Order: sequence, then C-alpha cells, then structure tokens
Amino acid sequence: MAGLSVIVPCRDEKEALPALQGQLFTELENLKIPFEVVFVDDGSRDGTGEALRALAAEQPRAKILEHARNRGLGAAIRTGLAAASGGWVVVLDADLSFHPRQIRALLEEQRDADADCVCGSPFLGRLEIPSWRLWSSRLVNAGYRLILSPRLTAYTSIFRLYRAEALKSFPIRSEGFEINAELLAFFLRRGLKVMEIPALLTSRVCGRSKIRPFHELARHVRLAFRLLSGS
Repeated sequence: MAGLSVIVPCRDEKEALPALQGQLFTELENLKIPFEVVFVDDGSRDGTGEALRALAAEQPRAKILEHARNRGLGAAIRTGLAAASGGWVVVLDADLSFHPRQIRALLEEQRDADADCVCGSPFLGRLEIPSWRLWSSRLVNAGYRLILSPRLTAYTSIFRLYRAEALKSFPIRSEGFEINAELLAFFLRRGLKVMEIPALLTSRVCGRSKIRPFHELARHVRLAFRLLSGS
C-alpha cells in the first residue's frame, strides 16, 4: 500500500502527548509501512505547541502545523490533510480514546475489501464513555442514518482510514466536530466503497473534552439541512 499519513488534531493536549508519543509511533513502526504523523496545534494555550516541537525533535516522521487561534476540529483536519503526503489518511484523537493499535484493523479491512474508506465504529465494538455522550451520539447518528444510509452506524466517529486522493478532492466546509459526518457523506454520495468494522472508544484519562454539546448539536443540524438540500 502507499504510505500512511496520521493526522492528529491537538487543542490543549500537553498532558496527553507523552502517552500518545510513546504508543502511537510504536504501533505505526510495527505496521512496517512508510508513515508520517501530522500534528495540528489548533490554537492551544497550555504549552502544547512547545511540547509538539520537542516531540518532533525526537521523531523525524512528525510534522507540526499550528493555528494562531482556535479554529475548530474541522479546520484542524483540513490543515492536516493539506500537508499530508501519504496515499492513505487516518485521523486520530490525541487523547488515545481510539487506541492506535486499532489502525492495523482498518488497514487489513481496506486490503481485504479494496475499500476507499474504512470506519471504526464503536457501535459495532464497545463504548466506554459517559452516558450523556452515549445517548447524544446515538441520537445524532440515527439522524444521519436516515439522511444518508442505514447501513452504517457511526457517522460522527473520527477514527477512519481514507483514500487520500478521494478525500482531497472534496470541497470540505465543516469547521467543527461535524466534519466527520460531512466526510462520510462525500464518500457515500460519490458511490465510493465504504466499510465499517468494530472499534473500541474509551474516555480520555487526562485533560478535558473539547466538545460543547449544544454548540456541536447546532452544527450537526446545519450540516443535516445542507445534506438534505444537496448543497
């Protein structure tokens, strides 16, 4: 397979970076394929930028990009994608809520199914998250299944493998967490092959979540109207 680019958006993730560095690069090296890790510091104020630059000094396959101010998850992913050089792209949270050891399963499913996108679904696997997140996620994903396809279970999950050539051809507009649903909508509506496999989603062990539930729900509602209108 062509090389792999792992995009890791970071906002105030200084506490999480030591564990991420220790586990992510080990798992990627074990894959025995060319790879790079593209970190995007999205306007952090806790020293994440300095920590990332120190990480890059130790890891030559790390790229560090920075936003001068916080612009949102969608903007961070778009910045990382523009700099990614691999033929395949995985997007991963910095907090290890989806452990990087699960990347191997995405790659294996892509190879077996010749897929353009492979989604890691915690609804097929296991969710170890607070109940408020579980039920809000179920509600939002049920809405996307009605709009897009009932075959898939996880439209809001960040953990996926994408064919980079296809991904970079899409006119991505989302600024927040709704980008994950927008990207999947592009793949489905263009008739590209999307597969889904079980994945484990856990709660973060350090730092705090950046999700603002009502703010993000409003973004999802706006995206849903865009998808329904075909814009």
